Amino acid sequence: MQGRFFSWRDFDWLLLLLVLVICALGTVEIYSTTVTSKFAEQHMHIKQIEWVLGGLAAMFVMSVIPYEKLLENVHWAYIGSIAGLLAVMVFGQTYLGAKRWIRIPHVGHIQPSEWVKLVMIVAVAKYFSDLSQTELTWKEIGKAGAIVLVPMAMVLKQ
Repeated sequence: MQGRFFSWRDFDWLLLLLVLVICALGTVEIYSTTVTSKFAEQHMHIKQIEWVLGGLAAMFVMSVIPYEKLLENVHWAYIGSIAGLLAVMVFGQTYLGAKRWIRIPHVGHIQPSEWVKLVMIVAVAKYFSDLSQTELTWKEIGKAGAIVLVPMAMVLKQ
């Protein structure tokens, strides 16, 4: 498979601008909600800005990775997602009535079920794109359902 040439000219700058506008509105909402509350000294709006900047950095890193590489390795991401959900069952901590977070010392908490959503989209898309037939059989639909069923059941258990 041949790699594609990456050009910043092809980047969807309008979409990025719209995402940044939404992030800015969200940050303003967080500030206006917390400025007179008990959370004022926690500076939640600053934490939101830090997360947005981290997300932007991750987005730019991911945008230079050819999507073909993601598709080739989606099975590893799927296995990693299942491992993350199993780790929640074993090491997870309960917050707000659900056991869905893993505490990583000196880093914070992660919620593997959020990553599973993205991996499922790519895994099912890859499965359907690899099918050579033009019409789906019930067996193929069942296999796609099984791809989704395992992590879905694990998330529902949380």
